[in-house]
Amino acid sequence: MRDLINEIKLRPISQVILKYLMDHREPVDAETIWLDVKANGATFSIGSIYGHLKRMEDAGIIVKVPKTDRKALYQYISSNA
Repeated sequence: MRDLINEIKLRPISQVILKYLMDHREPVDAETIWLDVKANGATFSIGSIYGHLKRMEDAGIIVKVPKTDRKALYQYISSNA
């Protein structure tokens, strides 16, 4: 993960989100990410989480998996897949 962070110069919030998604291999929604990182002491707003998820999606680091209940799920794309 350290090489990926250095290569694309992720901000600290994106590093936290990326590590979370790498540790949780199943797709997860933004609110769950926010609640879990908040429970571990992070002070990011849910709006910040959405913004950084969008940037990482645009960069091809994660994918957005649409759901029918209007909640999108996000998942890390492993380069080893």
